[in-house]
Amino acid sequence: MRETVNPEWLTLARELRGMTQLELSKQSRITQSKISRYEGGITDVDANDLTTLSHVLEFPAAFFCQTGHVYGAESTEIFNRRRKRVPARDLKRIHAFANLYRVGGARLSYAFEQVDKAEIPIMRPGDFENVSDIAEAVRSLWNMPNGPVQNLVAWLEYASCLVHSFDFEIDKIDEVVHWVSPDPAVVLVNSSAPADRTRFSLAHALGHLVMHRDIAPYPEIEKEADEFAAAFLMPERDILGSLAPVTIQHMLEMKQVWRVSMATLIRRARDLGVVTQRRYSSLFQQLSRLGYRKREPRPFLHESPRLVKLLVDRHRSHLGFSNQELAEMLMIRTEDFHSWYATPKVIALQSDVVGDPDPDADSATG
Repeated sequence: MRETVNPEWLTLARELRGMTQLELSKQSRITQSKISRYEGGITDVDANDLTTLSHVLEFPAAFFCQTGHVYGAESTEIFNRRRKRVPARDLKRIHAFANLYRVGGARLSYAFEQVDKAEIPIMRPGDFENVSDIAEAVRSLWNMPNGPVQNLVAWLEYASCLVHSFDFEIDKIDEVVHWVSPDPAVVLVNSSAPADRTRFSLAHALGHLVMHRDIAPYPEIEKEADEFAAAFLMPERDILGSLAPVTIQHMLEMKQVWRVSMATLIRRARDLGVVTQRRYSSLFQQLSRLGYRKREPRPFLHESPRLVKLLVDRHRSHLGFSNQELAEMLMIRTEDFHSWYATPKVIALQSDVVGDPDPDADSATG
């Protein structure tokens, strides 16, 4: 008996390929009206049309028959850090990848258990005096050392977040975070952004996971995530004594220590009362004149996600999976497996336990 196509996964496949219904109609020679009815669940997908759609969209037929929901930008399971006026097609494509990696990450995680891991707590802003206290509480819960966070990706992965870094092909969105329990949290970051911005985006994503999980968006939600990120990466007790003098040159030196942008350091100095609003505005004018608002000098390397690579490698080395079998398990083509999942071998662990983050484990992706 043929399995029933899940219309949500048909839509997801189209959005992963960055296609509109009209474009899919032209390439498949299936009318847009019919495709719209398929995606809306009004009409069951015809067997011949399924073969055609599978060919045009380049997914095995099983991909379209998966169970479970696909979550869109309007759901409370997805947050993103973006600028205004992101084209709908781009936003849908990136959110489609969030869904793809959520389901795929869950399948890769089933066979291996990470013990002694950190947990991502739920802490609501209304239960604390300020957001900075929440950031401090998370650092304390995770037994993080004082001072700069040396490898933020490693800490997120220690908390079982599946971090994927790839080029979003658009610079208007920096990060997407997606968590549907019991699946692991998924964080996508735009690899085309500078590393200093990426680190802030990752901390911003963590703020959403801690403070805003399973609640409807409200006006202050992005501001709170930014406040969390600043306090998490630059705790007041650790950075306050070393911020002054707040000059362009000193901020450039501090950037290498705290691994955040000069602009972020200047903003932190203002928020902590080290500089006035007038001095803050003057410093940002200087950054603009120097051309540093778009790309700052002395960039540092990105932190490289490792957890997904480890899960893939363990399926190969521990369970004997081939790349083709991994692709079949994930219900995608082998070509897409190579493209969407990091497949090079990584250093094998002594056991199946993912241990504490190694502060010196930053590996360069360029």
